[in-house]
Parts: sequence; C-alpha cells; structure tokens
Amino acid sequence: MGKKSKEKKERRKEELLSKPEAPTNFLVEFLRYGFYLVLFTPLVLGRRFYFPFVGPKSLYLMAGAEILFFVWLFLAIYHKKYRPKLTTISLAFILFLSLLTLSSIWGVDFSNSFWSKFERMTGVLMWLHLFCLFLVISSTFQKVSDWSKIFSVSVFIAALVSVAALFERAGIQNFKFSDRGGATLGNTSFLGIYLLFNAFLALWMFFQKRNLAWRVYSSIVLVLSIITMYAVDARAATFSFLGGLFLLFILWLAFYPKNSRNIKILGKVLLVISTVAFLVSVVLLFVPESFVQKKFIALTTWARVVNWRIAWKGFLEKPILGWGPENYLIAFTKFFNPCLFIPECGGEIWFDRTHNIVLDSLVTIGVAGFLSYLGLFITFLAVLWKRYLREKVIDFWTFGIFTVLPIAYFVQNLTVFDMATSLMMFILILAFGAFLAKIGEEMEEKEKEKRFIKKSWWMGLILFFVFCLTFLNLVVKPFIKDNLVIEALMIQGMQEKIDIYQRIFKISPLGKYQINEFIGQNFGEYLKENTKTLSSEQVKKGLDFVLEELEKTKRSSPLEYRVTLRLAHLYNFYVTLDSQKLPLAEKYGEESISLSPTNQQGYWVLAQTRVYQSDFDNAMNLAQRAIDLEPRLFQSHQIAVQIAKIFDKTEKAKELIEKAARVNPDWQKQLEDLLQQQ
Repeated sequence: MGKKSKEKKERRKEELLSKPEAPTNFLVEFLRYGFYLVLFTPLVLGRRFYFPFVGPKSLYLMAGAEILFFVWLFLAIYHKKYRPKLTTISLAFILFLSLLTLSSIWGVDFSNSFWSKFERMTGVLMWLHLFCLFLVISSTFQKVSDWSKIFSVSVFIAALVSVAALFERAGIQNFKFSDRGGATLGNTSFLGIYLLFNAFLALWMFFQKRNLAWRVYSSIVLVLSIITMYAVDARAATFSFLGGLFLLFILWLAFYPKNSRNIKILGKVLLVISTVAFLVSVVLLFVPESFVQKKFIALTTWARVVNWRIAWKGFLEKPILGWGPENYLIAFTKFFNPCLFIPECGGEIWFDRTHNIVLDSLVTIGVAGFLSYLGLFITFLAVLWKRYLREKVIDFWTFGIFTVLPIAYFVQNLTVFDMATSLMMFILILAFGAFLAKIGEEMEEKEKEKRFIKKSWWMGLILFFVFCLTFLNLVVKPFIKDNLVIEALMIQGMQEKIDIYQRIFKISPLGKYQINEFIGQNFGEYLKENTKTLSSEQVKKGLDFVLEELEKTKRSSPLEYRVTLRLAHLYNFYVTLDSQKLPLAEKYGEESISLSPTNQQGYWVLAQTRVYQSDFDNAMNLAQRAIDLEPRLFQSHQIAVQIAKIFDKTEKAKELIEKAARVNPDWQKQLEDLLQQQ
C-alpha cells in the first residue's frame, strides 16, 4: 500500500504540473488590469485635500504600486519566469536610487528627503514606489502585444484629460477644475508634460498598428494632444514635442532610407549639427545676458533666472551629494536674493524647486546623483541604438520615437519639474526599455515548480502581513492626514480645532514641516481674529499648543526657515498677552536672520520684537538693514516709517519718507498718509 500510495502521489503531482497554470494566469491578469488602473492616476482628484491635484494622485499611485508589487513578489517567488532580469537600465536605476538614498542620509534633513510634502510628493518614498512599479511591469509584461495594450490604455486616458482641458479652456463651468488650467492635473505645465509622453505613444501606435481603425484612433489622440498642449499654452511641452518631431525626421533621414546613401549622409550630418546646436543652447541658457537666456526670460519671468543663480550657489556649497532630495528650500533661503520681493524680479519669494532639472539635481543630489540620473537616459538610449543599429531586433519607429521621447522630456524639464503623473510616465518608458533589452533573448526553459504548497501559503501570509503594515503607514495614514487638514480649516471651535490638529500632528510624518507651518499660520490667524470672542486664557492655551508643536518641528529640522519665521511671528503675538515671551520672540527672530541673512522677513519680524522691547534704535536699525537689502521694496520703507511713528519720532519719519521718495516718488503720499493716521 505504501508503494502504491507513493506512485499515486507522483502521478497526481505530474497531472498538476501538466495542467494550465491557472493561479499564475490569474496573478498575471491581476497585475495587467491593476496597472491599467494605475494609469488612471491623472484623473484622480480630491477637493477635500490639502493639495487636491497632488496628494490624492500621488497616494493613489503609491497605493497601486504597493498592491501590484506585493502580488508580483509572490508571483516571482512562485514562478521563475517572472523574476526580474538584470539589464543596464535596471542597474542604472538601482545606482540612481542608491545615490538618492545616500544623498538623503548625508543631506541637511533626511525626514524631508524621505517623506517629502503633499505639495510635491517626490521624495525617496515616492521613488521607492516607482522602482517597485518598474520591477513589476518590466518583469511581468513580456510581449510587444502587452505593451501595445498598455500604451493604448494610456493614450485613451490622455484623450479624456485632453477633452476635459479643452472644455475647461472653452469656459464650460462643469469642467472648471483649477484657476491655473491643466484640467485634472491642476497646472498647464503638468498637463503639458503628461500629454507630451502620450503624444509620442500615440505616434508609435500609429506606425505599429496595421488596422485602419487603430490608426484612426491613434491619429485622433495624437492631434487632440497637440491641440490641447497648444490651447492651454503649455509652451515647454509644445516646443519639446515639435523639437522631438524634427529630431525624429533627422533620424529617419540618417537611418531609414534603404537605397539612398546620400540621404543617410545628409541625415547624419544634420544629426551632428543639431546635437551640437542643442548642447550649445543648453549652455547658453545659463550664461548671463546670452540671447538664449534673454529669450527665455521674455517667455517666463526674471525670477526663474534669479532662482537659478541661488541654486548654483547652493550647489557650490555641497557639490558631491547635494543638500538632499526635497531640501532645495533650505538652500534657497540661505542664499535668498532680496530682489525677489519686487515685480522686476518676479515678485515670487518662495521656491522649493529651481524649475530646471539640471540645477534641481545638482543642488539637491549633487554631481554624483545628477550623473546617475543621466545614466537612466543614457542606458535607455544605448539599449535602443544597440537593438536597432547592431542587432536589428526592433523596427525604426520604435527606435526613433523612443529615442526622441526621453530627449524631449528632458528638454522640457529644463524649465519645469516633475510630479507624480510625469514620473509615472517616465517609469513606464524605462520599463519598456528594460523589456526591449530582453527582446530576442532566449527565454530560460520553464521550470516545473511546486505551487501553492504549505510553504508557499506561509510565504503569502508573510507578504500579506508586510503589505498591510506598509500600506497602512505609507498610504492610508497619509491619506487620512491630507483629508484632516481641510477638515480642521472648516471647524470653528477652538477646542475642536486643537483636537483635530493633535490627530494631524501624530498620524504620519509625511509633509509634517509644511503642514505644521501652515497650521501655525492658520491657527495664529484664527486666534487673532477671535481675540474678542475668546478669553485671554483660551488664546494662550491655543498658542501654547501650536507653539509646542512648532518647536518640536524646529528641533527635528533646525534649518527649516519657514517654521522658524512662524515661531517668531507667533511669539510676537503672544507678547501682546504675556511680555515674558519676549526672549523667545527675540530668539526666533534672530534665528530667522541667521538662517536667511538676505531675506527681509527676518528683519521685519525682529524689528517688531524690538518695538515690544521699547528699543527704538535697534528696531530702526533692523528696518534700515531691510531697506538696504533692496531699496526698491515699498514694504521695508513702510515698516521703517511705522516704527518711527510708534516712537513719536516725527522728524525721523519725515527723513525716511524723503529717502523713500528718491527711490520712487509715488510712495511719498502713501507714506505721508500713513504718518498722519491715528
């Protein structure tokens, strides 16, 4: 009986191994349709969120990436066919991610680098999710037909976004998503970069599909994307797309004609000339007073160039690994240019991005990180050129279109920056490159493996537990936190506000610096506006609560300028209720100046503290230093006159008005009226 039983088990095992892999097929299909849902990220929008166009999309993308990754991980453990293959692109990605992490560790604020904030969501945490997504799709989809379906879904979604954007542009109220345009993406630049990817994907589909209906479909999406980019004035994306088409034409001349050697030579000459012209233009973009930079300023604002110069100073201070991802604002405030307050310099005083991928990378992740980032593009292009020119594995249109796409993407990023949707598309293209790197390679013989035995189920349970843990902490809690911020703004009762703020502060580290500073500002304004309805003790209680939380933030991130400035402002307000808070107001005012010596705001807030200390000389000295930083800024002159008025220094006030009038005669009447006010 023992021998027969053993033979029976062996026969049963062979029968199971010979049956279609239903569990495997189910998991693969789950991954396929799951990724289709991830591609709907651009349509995700949440009005009741802190940043409705960014947070919900990013968390949706991260949620999808986590779900797909853990399902794929189980599949890869169970089936060797779906395990990742090392390619030059995947190695470049691993190197980039490693240097990104190293830069975060050695940067000025690891927490900020890792978690980022709800306004951007592009820290190390997001890149880890993107890498997981890269592994999933590059390992799972192993046929050209798989990728054709993926691209078809992507361009369909792009068509929906384009229609919504055109309706919004036409003024149809139901499609009014944002005052800045961009339909569900909330910004024309972010819309443009998303459509840039999909326009090229639609072009690729046109040449890949032989079916007339598919060609008509891809043509419609292509034209619709181009019209939308132009209509919403997404200039960087439009110019980059047109430049990409021109480069594609040159590549066609250089490599496609089969019986015309002269045309190929002409194409290669044009390719060399175009490459040199492009590189020279990029260099001239950063050269002061060059015609390229002047043209750029005419199309944007002088603030961009001022910001670039600040970024360069930041890069020179930490050139190897940079200040850490998401930490540009710290470098920006340290090297702040005081002219940013005035219209001539754009009137923008907060930049957490350089709006240029080269400088953004150099200042945040240093030369090492930037070169590894370039490595993603170089290895991708190397795969294409090797597969087409040397091995003849792919056709010209795959080679040509996917050569110009990342170049066009990089070019348009010389003036804007990435968000979740554009990064999702970039990862999709990199994964397609990893797939192309494996085309034509002999697949390993399918291995007969034990499936869904007890050990596999235990492995599944472990993976499920880890998934629940990460999903809860990295997706669910940040999602709740993002929603609670808006809920807190709508609540009117002070104690109710404090209760919900306490939940916000504790629930997740994601975006803690920005949200804590925002809550400090909002709650401070609420207390000021309700001083007549709230008792002095209630106001003090509210201030004690928010100041304690802000000081925790300050201790964990000593270089966070906005939090320091908010503390100085709130303590100045507290001084009106309790003069014993003067030393703390003074402390944070002085720290504000120390963190950003060329930023007028620190001098203004500390001058107010000196007024409370009845110290006219130091208050006036601080006001004058703010004026000296940028004499063309009216607010600095106004504050100086107010200080003189408070101390009844009429002659000094008149002297200040005269000096201000020399800078701008239009200010004289405004300042004289201020002096006369009771």
